[in-house]
Amino acid sequence: MSRVLAFAALASGLFGCTPPQKLAAELVAAATPGHLRPVVACWEQEYEASGFEGEYMATLDLEISGSEVIESARVTALEPTGESRSERDTGPFRACLEKAFVGIELPSKEDADGPGYSSIVGASVRNYKIAFLGDQDERRKRAGGRQAHVLIGPRADRCQGLYVYHPPRDTSALFTEIALGKARAESARGKDRDQHARELQKTYDLQLELAARLRADLADASLPPANRKRLTEALDTARTEARATGAVIGCKPFEDRR
Repeated sequence: MSRVLAFAALASGLFGCTPPQKLAAELVAAATPGHLRPVVACWEQEYEASGFEGEYMATLDLEISGSEVIESARVTALEPTGESRSERDTGPFRACLEKAFVGIELPSKEDADGPGYSSIVGASVRNYKIAFLGDQDERRKRAGGRQAHVLIGPRADRCQGLYVYHPPRDTSALFTEIALGKARAESARGKDRDQHARELQKTYDLQLELAARLRADLADASLPPANRKRLTEALDTARTEARATGAVIGCKPFEDRR
């Protein structure tokens, strides 16, 4: 079962030295799933506990320091949305969200997970809205339109990629993350079996994402022959590496299955 954490964010009543509209736009852009992983974890727990049903719109007030650290968070509203409105007690989910936001440090510059955010003297944010969506295809498409890269996962079939981004991210960022993932996996080998397995799975996910990105790039009919040849070779390499990592963790990439 896939899960989508879509940040359909809207910030109003934002106070700081920088013009509010600029701060709000930067904050919304920086609030990607990759930058707010503790929040992703809260939604994963809630969605699983609900039997994979229910969607929510959360409204929050945030205090962000000049060093881009979220110092406090208060959920002022948490309303069920979508076709299957959940009647679950939202208290635990609300508490988890408020705790998850505190201590998150937003990057001041763009990184592999998305744009950065910089306030210098901090900011007070009021009525910041985030949509938590389920796995319905139509809602996934709408979420993808709101945010450049939507994090989907964890999937029931980890061999398709436990976590994936839709659409796939830029190849340069993926090559960097794959190299780092391999290094972390190698560092954990023989020391921490669980950590080693997690890093291998993350690397496998990234390799599948890279292959998807390259396939998408190759779909451009206007590609010059030299570029198409280079991308085709890169795709072959990405597939080979994904198969090798998959073999270690007991997975066969979906496109190789019969």
